[in-house]
Amino acid sequence: MNFIEKNGYKISALTLGTVQLGLNYGINNQKGMPTYEESSEILKAALDSGIVSFDTARGYGESELVLKRFFETESREHTLISKVVFGDVDKSQVREKLFSMTHESCERLGIEKLPFLKLHNQTMLEQYGDTLVYAMQDLKREGIVGGIGVSFSDKSKLNELTDGCGFDCVQIPANIFDSGVILDGSIKKLAVSGSAVFVRSVYLQGLFFKDTNTLPEKIKSAKAPLDKLHALARDAGISMAELAITFIRDAEGIASLILGCDTKEQLLESVNLLNSPKISPDVSAAAMKIAETVEPTVIRPWEWA
Repeated sequence: MNFIEKNGYKISALTLGTVQLGLNYGINNQKGMPTYEESSEILKAALDSGIVSFDTARGYGESELVLKRFFETESREHTLISKVVFGDVDKSQVREKLFSMTHESCERLGIEKLPFLKLHNQTMLEQYGDTLVYAMQDLKREGIVGGIGVSFSDKSKLNELTDGCGFDCVQIPANIFDSGVILDGSIKKLAVSGSAVFVRSVYLQGLFFKDTNTLPEKIKSAKAPLDKLHALARDAGISMAELAITFIRDAEGIASLILGCDTKEQLLESVNLLNSPKISPDVSAAAMKIAETVEPTVIRPWEWA
């Protein structure tokens, strides 16, 4: 598997997202959280497949602890990436809070230095501004973390909030229905500025595989575009998963796709799909045409509930 190096750490073209290892997660997840034995199988298969980067967060339930337990007996090279979130803290306490939560994540992961730390959402930057950015830079300067970054959900202020911050990595959602950051050049701009760009939500939290007759009330409008997208994949002779991955994979500037899984088999399928041939320009154009009919709520999972 291809990889890049950032600040002395390897990042594989596919990063394993581990939220499913710590929580019941995903609109299409009927199985629930894997057992530790099942999680261990997934993590071992990831390493066997050449995956070296693993994405977790304090907010992912038991995920950090699962990773700690697994890597206590696994010596192969790996890069851990975690995220922190907090709110309603006085600006004078931001640095102390950030340092405390980072140390706690390191302890939960069983490591002394965290390769990469990201803010879990962009609202933290909006709320605390330079105070938080400077505190993150201090974490890096003091060798507590190897790199700093931020994870976005709402990308409307992506360029504004990342300009001049010196972020080593930026995580954003992007998929067939939500590809504005590709079309407007934002991903390429981030990459040129030196940020490793991680893309998550390639499957739109499993929505692309959902039975369109059982969609939640708030996103029933997604039925027509989803049905058209499934038909497009069938006509192209590829699976929905292959269409979703290859559409995003080939965008310029992306360092790694973050993909989660509930089983080892799902992981191995994702690894295989990562090596799929490029889709034709006609199929890509048809997918973008379908995406133009998607209502905004559909690409905002936080509004689905």
